[in-house]
Amino acid sequence: MNSRARWTIGILIALVIGLGVGLAIVVGDEGDPETVTVPTESAETTESQPEPTPTATVPEDGGGTAPEDDAPDGSGGLGFD
Repeated sequence: MNSRARWTIGILIALVIGLGVGLAIVVGDEGDPETVTVPTESAETTESQPEPTPTATVPEDGGGTAPEDDAPDGSGGLGFD
């Protein structure tokens, strides 16, 4: 038997074993079902308040500008100097 046929048979056997283990896990999980309860809406009615609209504030100094003397020096990244 040549090497290629051995690899093919080995891969097929591993696939069958993997599928068998997966099937055993799935069947084992079905024996112990979990119940999930979802809360329903309450029967009480409450008066809803409108949500306030967010407002943006701008700093008095204009903000958002970078200093001019921050030139990249080539360092940084992952810390490998």
